[in-house]
Amino acid sequence: MSESSQTNTSFRANKALGQHFLVSEKAIRTIAEAIPVGETAIEIGPGPGAITKSVLARVKHLTIIEKDDRFAHYWQEKTAEYANLSVCHGDVMEDLAEVVAQDKPQWIVGNLPYNISGPLTAALASFALSGGMVLMYQREVGQRITAEPGSKIYGGLSVLVRHFYEPKKLITLPPGAFNPPPKVHSMVIRLLPHGKIPKCEFNDLQKTVRQGFAHRRKTIFNQYRGQLTQDDFLGIGIDPKKRPEQLAYDDWVRITLLLVQKK
Repeated sequence: MSESSQTNTSFRANKALGQHFLVSEKAIRTIAEAIPVGETAIEIGPGPGAITKSVLARVKHLTIIEKDDRFAHYWQEKTAEYANLSVCHGDVMEDLAEVVAQDKPQWIVGNLPYNISGPLTAALASFALSGGMVLMYQREVGQRITAEPGSKIYGGLSVLVRHFYEPKKLITLPPGAFNPPPKVHSMVIRLLPHGKIPKCEFNDLQKTVRQGFAHRRKTIFNQYRGQLTQDDFLGIGIDPKKRPEQLAYDDWVRITLLLVQKK
């Protein structure tokens, strides 16, 4: 039995925190090896550490953010063993921005809690890291994030992650890759910087996208009726009769810039 499997059996998953512990050695290896040797990283919700120990063996420094008291204490004790490890005992939705600002990591990695993956991804997408991110999702969420314009599942997260990154699927995992097995398949995604300088602020884009996808069946003109005219859309090269899922990232940037200009 592997070390990760042994560790997983010593703790019970907390359903309230959406915990499912990764036990697939192939997946652990895929995730860890996506992070270059000698970089700095943050891991979100390490739990008993299936990914953590493999990442620690590669990186210059790793900070983990752990909400569960059991695992936070477990990793705090491990800092004596791992000189390149720091622990933040807290809620990722509350503490992530502060940890990123303080550590300035090159990478973020994590098996994200499925129950907060949407808002957490929106927060993650706002950070322009020099390395990138390796993140695990419920498969359907991962498919939405990597979806291209025109797809029925293309949405707000598909747009937001493209502000700084290009998303790519690395691997899909069956329920049996976890203990306890979730009822869904999972997907690991890598976000790599595309290197283009954004033309609008992330927060402005997020507001635009949130409004734009509020009613998916409406045309893009009807989403902003009273704020933008049909001529406004035509003036920036967008057909006002199109629906939100038909617009590429650059289209959303043009709408954002126009809305900011009209404030």
